[in-house]
Amino acid sequence: MEAYKIENLTKQYGVKTVFENLSLSISTGDKIALVGINGTGKSALLKCIAEIEEHNGTVTHPNGFTIEYAAQSPVLDESLSITDNVLDLAHPVMQLFKKYNHILKQMESDYNDTLAHELSEVQTQIEQMDGFTYRSSAEAILTKLGILDLEAPVTTLSGGQKKRVALAKSLLKAPDLLLLDEPTNHLDFESIYWLIQFIKNYNKAVLVVTHDRYFLNEITNRIVELRNGKLYQYRGNYEDYIVQKAEDELILANQEQKERQLYKQELAWMRKGAKARTTKQQARIDRFSDIEDKVKAQKKSETMEINLQNKRLGKQVFELESVGMHFDDKILFESFSDIVQTTDRIGIVGQNGTGKSTLLNLLSGELTPETGTIKVGQTVRVGYYRQIEMELEKDMRMIDFLREKAEIGFTATGEKISVTQLLERFLFPSAVHGTYISKLSGGERKRLYLLSILIQGPNVLLLDEPTNDLDTETLTVLEQYLESFKGAVITVSHDRYFLNKAVTSYWYIHEYTVHKILGDFEDYLDFKSQIEKSITIQTPEKSEKHKNQEKGTKRVSYKDKRRFEFLTDAIESLEQDIADIDSAIAQETTNYDKLNQLTTERQEKEILYETYFEEWDELSARME
Repeated sequence: MEAYKIENLTKQYGVKTVFENLSLSISTGDKIALVGINGTGKSALLKCIAEIEEHNGTVTHPNGFTIEYAAQSPVLDESLSITDNVLDLAHPVMQLFKKYNHILKQMESDYNDTLAHELSEVQTQIEQMDGFTYRSSAEAILTKLGILDLEAPVTTLSGGQKKRVALAKSLLKAPDLLLLDEPTNHLDFESIYWLIQFIKNYNKAVLVVTHDRYFLNEITNRIVELRNGKLYQYRGNYEDYIVQKAEDELILANQEQKERQLYKQELAWMRKGAKARTTKQQARIDRFSDIEDKVKAQKKSETMEINLQNKRLGKQVFELESVGMHFDDKILFESFSDIVQTTDRIGIVGQNGTGKSTLLNLLSGELTPETGTIKVGQTVRVGYYRQIEMELEKDMRMIDFLREKAEIGFTATGEKISVTQLLERFLFPSAVHGTYISKLSGGERKRLYLLSILIQGPNVLLLDEPTNDLDTETLTVLEQYLESFKGAVITVSHDRYFLNKAVTSYWYIHEYTVHKILGDFEDYLDFKSQIEKSITIQTPEKSEKHKNQEKGTKRVSYKDKRRFEFLTDAIESLEQDIADIDSAIAQETTNYDKLNQLTTERQEKEILYETYFEEWDELSARME
């Protein structure tokens, strides 16, 4: 059923038209990806659909239709905790929680029957509004997205963590249309997989902008490409889109080739001095004019080319011997030894905070190992692509910025290539070469930053999350470049599609150890699964005195006891609910909408069950 529709949507920034007369229909249950070259206006279109930017166009949707936009750069309330940022504090149930906690605080110092009765009444109201489920769902989503200290202030979070909190807030709202702008940036593999399952089971509409092609392939039923200010729609997932677009481009190329051939023939006839002596000749002259207009209007297709020369590299690149690093009081990794050679393609993987970027900074020479040594080959020339664009001066024009890196480049065949030619090959037309970097979109800045590294002819590439904010076409060309690159590549990435294309081995950081794995991403997953099952942390037995002291410091409050009683009942209830849903699924064989609804409901119950059980288990241990 069609739920949302835009017609004749036009967006301008000053005199610049970003797109014009766009139309798009979105139905309930649609999972749509918006793709296109960086700078074409994808984020601007999302903001127009979210109705947070003005536009000229018509928008129609049912009364009460809700839209939620998870932005790339969210703003959180720094006066609140993480959980309170995610919850809607104006929600009636949150007012009840405020009252509930106030009564509990009173009871800790002045327990009496009146307060106990009042607490029971408030708890009943919360349960009737499914309030405990609301709060626990928020906590469960945060946990699945890798946020564990739920009551910490937002000011303690990194930029990536803040984005995950904002994403959790959007998911909890469960709008009719969920708009996601680069949702997988800053997520680890486990969180990305969980988000994929969440969206697959989400029974409302989702429109997403993302560079993550594995993510796109898993969730989408339609791809919408924004190209030259127009929308082109393709049915299916990302791989279906690639095939369909290639077929369309082949048809267009053949058509344009025929037009050019006909133009040559008619041009030769015109040059012989053709005159409109007859109606037929006049018609032919008019047709020539039409053909000429079409041929001149043919634009060079928006395709990138990276064909740059790199300096010769010796056999040995890096030799790491017993390398170890700490961060504050935390061990990142220790006793890591390996030899990196010319043809190595290595992906660095592991949970967030384990030291992946630190390892790249050690190889680049920006950090010195606290233990051990790193020897660098004499012919090594490092190109380091960082997550943070440290080298981009936004008050410079892009062509001047690039000329500071190199006046000219060299192709793989040794031919000279100018900076302006390189910019054009990177889809920056000559008309914008004088544009200030501050005026570029985030993706365009990333593309320029990548070019500034490659133009210097490195023979070793260190890439820290290179796929973040780059469009899918740039990523495809980068992968092709890396395939023919005559040097070593070491990359940190959470992009499964990119890793499968670009690397042949892995450094997996887990429990302070860097494990070496030869193979593709599936080999890494197999190794990860085996090692996580086999590793157990050995802890010394506590003395009876120490155990008693520990128990004495873990006083169980009245609030904890009431919470434990609630959790016990809730877990039993959820177990029964899940069993009932399983029975309903087994009996339902024809109504697929009903099956989808049941599956979504079961997933929500399971998430809640896991969250409640972990909390119940912790309280149970404290009450022993």
